[in-house]
Amino acid sequence: MIQVLVLLIVSAIIAFLGDTLGTKIGKQRLSIFGLRPRVTAVLITISTGMVITLVTLLTASMLSDNVRIALFSVQELNKEREALIQKRESLSQNVKELKSEHEKLLKETKELENRIQVKGQALVVFQKNEPILAVLVKGGDNTLASITAYLTDFFQSLSRKSREYGLIVKSEEEFLTDNMGEISRMASYIASISEEMVVGAIATENLHVGESLGQVRFLVRPNRRIFRADQEIASIEVDGQTDRGRIAKMLKEFMEEINLEVVKHGMIGNPLTGRFGDLSSDSMLSFYDLVNQIKNLNRKVNLVAIVKENTFAIGPLNVSFRIEEDEGE
Repeated sequence: MIQVLVLLIVSAIIAFLGDTLGTKIGKQRLSIFGLRPRVTAVLITISTGMVITLVTLLTASMLSDNVRIALFSVQELNKEREALIQKRESLSQNVKELKSEHEKLLKETKELENRIQVKGQALVVFQKNEPILAVLVKGGDNTLASITAYLTDFFQSLSRKSREYGLIVKSEEEFLTDNMGEISRMASYIASISEEMVVGAIATENLHVGESLGQVRFLVRPNRRIFRADQEIASIEVDGQTDRGRIAKMLKEFMEEINLEVVKHGMIGNPLTGRFGDLSSDSMLSFYDLVNQIKNLNRKVNLVAIVKENTFAIGPLNVSFRIEEDEGE
């Protein structure tokens, strides 16, 4: 408000001085630059108006930073404005791209969650480190060509078995082509050994129905005897006074320990549901009978695992259990 008042006063003073000067020049009929007195008076009036405008602008610029910026920096402001508009448009485009990427990531995350959920509910056909297929190959006397042919049949059987179990596998021709280097290496090694060799294909991860076969670990080892018939391989003390669930849990853990131990001795492991060797349905019934026997004794006993027959690296491991009463009881 004060700035406006100052401008009005300054403009009034300049207008008054211009009018007075013009009147004086008009009465005295003065002439400037050889012009007629009347033209001179008009020129003075015009000049006064110009001076008023100029002084008003200068005064306003001194009184207000905004006015000064508007008068002398308008071009720079326009450039900055255009730059900001372009930047805003660029940012808007980036926001759109980020939103699109965000929606894409959300979709992919949802798909992964669905796949994980389906995978968790799907049937596991082979567990990690479980043999998918194992065969015996005689080295030494056989030629490299015959061993290679036998291994070729092994890989074809592996492909067929995997498909039978619901896994996705390439055609037998493609599968053989991809593994031809592995076949050649194994064949050369077996041909140089006079022993009977175990060739096995081991799952490197849990494999579910509908999944690809993926990476497979191949092993070649001598089919040597691991245990002799009637050999005691492990024992555990079990308290028959505990409940059946606890006894069953101890026996299951005992079997898992046996499984790990026999694998260390060179057998091909079979970790399905904690099994070792080749437990049939009859064996599982014997397992529950064993739990009941220990429970019925209602005291501490020693459970001894005994190998029923000579067992080699290719397996299977068949065991029987003997209950021995604790001598301390």
